[in-house]
Parts: sequence; C-alpha cells; structure tokens
Amino acid sequence: MSQRLKYVSRIISEFDTVICGLNGVVLRGLNVDSDNLNTLIKIYQSGKKIMLASNCGWRLQDLFCFLKKSGVPMNIFSAMITAGEIAHFYMKNIKSSKHKYYHLKPVTANLTEGLDYQKVDDVNDADFIVATTDLEGFSDEYYQQILVQALHCRLPLLCIGNDTILLTSAGIKNGAGTIAEQYALMGGTIIPFGKPDVKVAAYLCEGIKDFCNSRCLVIGDAMATDMRLGNLFGAKTMLLTGGIHQINNPTDEQINKLSADYGLNVDYYAEKLQW
Repeated sequence: MSQRLKYVSRIISEFDTVICGLNGVVLRGLNVDSDNLNTLIKIYQSGKKIMLASNCGWRLQDLFCFLKKSGVPMNIFSAMITAGEIAHFYMKNIKSSKHKYYHLKPVTANLTEGLDYQKVDDVNDADFIVATTDLEGFSDEYYQQILVQALHCRLPLLCIGNDTILLTSAGIKNGAGTIAEQYALMGGTIIPFGKPDVKVAAYLCEGIKDFCNSRCLVIGDAMATDMRLGNLFGAKTMLLTGGIHQINNPTDEQINKLSADYGLNVDYYAEKLQW
C-alpha cells in the first residue's frame, strides 16, 4: 500500500542514497523547481548521497553546464547519468559500418561529437533513425511520414530517453518514447536508452561502500520510468504526483489505482517534495 508523505524528513533516516529524476523533480521543463530543489539540498545536507538519473538526450557535460548556469548547486549530486550519455557510449563502442543517421528532432548537442557518424537530411539515405527526449518535448506529429519511410527501409530507431510524456515549461509534451511506441506498433525495431533500464541505477550506485538496495529511495514523477526503475532495482519509491500525472491533492485510492494500472508498487507519494 502507498503512503502519503508530506515531509521527506520523516523518513530520510531510513535511506543512505537517493536516485532522483530530472524533469518533474529538479526541473519543470527548462525551469528549476525551487521547492523540490530546496528539499534535495536538505537531503544532501542530512548526509545522504543523491544521484541524478535523466532520460534527456543531452550529454552529461551539457546538462551539468545548464544546471549550474540555472543556479543548481551541482555538489549535491554524487553521480549523474543521462540517456544521451548512454547512447553516445553505445554509438562509440558498437561494431558497425552503418554510420549514417536521420535525427527526428536534431536539437541534441554533442550526441555524436568525436564519433565517426554522419547526420543526413533524407531518411532514405540513413542507416538508422534517432528520436531524442529533450527538455521541451515533441509538440507536433511531423515525424509520422518519416516513420513510414524508415519502416519501408527497415531502419532501426534509437530511442534516446524512454519517456512517452514529460513535463515541460509549456505543459505536458510527448517524449521520444511515444515515437518509439508508435514505430514498434508499425513493426519497426527499437533500441532504447535510459530509465527504466535497471543498469542505470546499478551504474549510479556502483562503488558505494556497503550499498543496500532497500536503503535507496527513487524519487520521480513518472510511473513507467521512475517507479518501474525503483521496483526493478529493489529500492523504495516516491512518486511526485504534480509531475506528468498531474494529480493535485492525491489520495490513497488514486495512487493505488495508478499502481494497479501499471502493475507497480509505490511506497510513498506527494504532490511535491517538502522537507
């Protein structure tokens, strides 16, 4: 059963580590969520290790610089990972001669920096296509015809960030996961990167002495990615309902139904983080 939690300070002594999401926790789109951030700072000051797991397609350096410029004290994070960094590592190490790609939304900086890849302007010239979750989301469906062409050419789709929807400064928008789902239903091949892959959490927590999964708290606003990651990792979970699920003044009944719909367990929930 899920438990409503108004103040994180009441349970934080039960945990040594915290894995938090980016959108819906630290940020709301391109804007810092000051209430949530202040609580994360309090968690850090209480002696807990905080790891940031983001499904955005940015490379780590780009995200680090953006957050620092936005006034986020980066020392509160013991480790960080993004779907973009994972995808970059994959593209760097995969043994393949197919290096031409079509980017459905070519706004992600440095995705192939230093790598032998060529971005093409015509999907018919590509070896694979890329869909990337950024901090603004997809606001239209211009990619439908492109997916049809890609399917005809039997091109795999790299889904960088599995979010189907995300909270942006302009409200709820589609993420790369929505495009990936659509392409999969059409019969296309998907190569996903980011949460809820349990290797994301394992990477962030490796090297922590005497690490215990049950003393790790995963905080996020998405059932499909954040809460699933926590469940797969054997951690406790805390859902922030004011994010993509847009549940204000949540009740046990609402969260229990949401948990049942996704087949997941939510240990704690709150509209937003408070210390």
